[in-house]
Amino acid sequence: MKNRNITLRPKSLLFGPLTHEPKEMLPMSDDELESLYLADFQGLYQEECAKQLGVSRPTFSKIIKGARKKVAEMLMYGKGIELIREKRNYVLVYPTNDRITIHPYFITAKLFAFAQIEGESIASIRYVDNPVYQELHAKGVEIVDDDSAQGMAAGRIIPPLLKKGNMLVVKSLGEGMKRNIEGIGLNIEYTDLLDIDSILESLK
Repeated sequence: MKNRNITLRPKSLLFGPLTHEPKEMLPMSDDELESLYLADFQGLYQEECAKQLGVSRPTFSKIIKGARKKVAEMLMYGKGIELIREKRNYVLVYPTNDRITIHPYFITAKLFAFAQIEGESIASIRYVDNPVYQELHAKGVEIVDDDSAQGMAAGRIIPPLLKKGNMLVVKSLGEGMKRNIEGIGLNIEYTDLLDIDSILESLK
């Protein structure tokens, strides 16, 4: 089966009525949850949703129809929903200065790491230079934090570099940059952890 582009990582796996036991638990796949995220939360047209999920337009239509039916059954008939987590291949992006740990500042990090995750393990990592950092360094600007890059149009420069990723892991992110990153379809995960192995463990 073709790998889907799954970006949403839910914090909870069980949903249902609070006043009584669910009459039935309905399984919801990663595909179905992602379809709800793309179509009903992000508000994308189905053609764009299908492209981001990595399926055909008719397949996406079938997936979203099934997902919406399950949500309706939960609301109308007191059923529950259990999210079924599947092992997926995806690309996790994070800012770094030393190629190992998450850098505390996103905009002024030296590099962006693209970790290819297969199942729950890192298959490979490649690194892309951050042009904002390079320009600051070339000008001799002392880099203290992300405010050091004010006026450099980082919100226009950085997001296109990350389009091949599925999930961005950062310590913090400004609202403007957050909107730009979400606009290219990346899910954002905030963390206080430093190393990538600990982050992967927290995402299981």
